[in-house]
Amino acid sequence: GINAEYGTNYFIQTNLRMLLLFLLPLITAEPLPPPHEDLVGNARWLVKYANFSVVATHSSFLEGYPFAQSKDVADGLYEEPYGTGIPYIYSSTLATLRKDFVKNPKVTFSYSSEFTHYCQDNKIDTDSPTCSKVMLSGEMSEVTDKDEIAWAQKGMFSRHPVTKFWPSDFSFWKLNIENIFVLDYYGGPTLHLNRTEYFNYQPSWSTVDI
Repeated sequence: GINAEYGTNYFIQTNLRMLLLFLLPLITAEPLPPPHEDLVGNARWLVKYANFSVVATHSSFLEGYPFAQSKDVADGLYEEPYGTGIPYIYSSTLATLRKDFVKNPKVTFSYSSEFTHYCQDNKIDTDSPTCSKVMLSGEMSEVTDKDEIAWAQKGMFSRHPVTKFWPSDFSFWKLNIENIFVLDYYGGPTLHLNRTEYFNYQPSWSTVDI
C-alpha cells in the first residue's frame, strides 16, 4: 500500500513528475531562430533545437550505395541556450548505422527546421528555402573523455529519457565537423560555412518558455 507518512497526494505528485520528465521533450517549444541573414546563428539554432537528424553513411551491406537513417541527437539541454554545435548520438554495437561508420567514418548529418516546431507553426512547407536546412559533414569518433561523456549524457538522457535505460552495448559518438552546408533563404545555399565562426558563435536566443 501507500506509505501513510506521505499519503496519496505525495504518490500522485511523484508520478506526475515522472510523467512530465518523459513528456517534456514533446511539449516544449524552442525560441525563434535568428534572422535569415545570420547564417551561422541559424545553423547553430537548428543543431541546438532539433531532437533528431537524418544521418547518411556509406552502406556496409549495400556496397557502393549511400544509406540514411533518422537518429536521436542532442546538443546539450533543450531548455538551456548553450550548446557546442556538435551532434552527439547514442548507438548500439548492433546498429546498422554504427557498422557503417565504423567501416567508413565519413558521414553527413542532415537537419531541417521541419524537425523543430518552427515550419509547422508558421505554415512553411518543408521544401521551402525558408524552412532552413543544415548539413554537417565529417568523420565519426567514439566519445571516450569522461567529461565529454557526461555532457553527452546530460543532453541525450534529458531530451530522450528512455535512452537512459538502454543496454550497456550503447556508447556515445560525435561528429568531427569538416564542412557545414546551410540554406535558410532564397538565393541558393552556402556550401562551406566558416567553421571557426560556427564554433565560436554566442547564442542570442533566450531560454525556452514552457
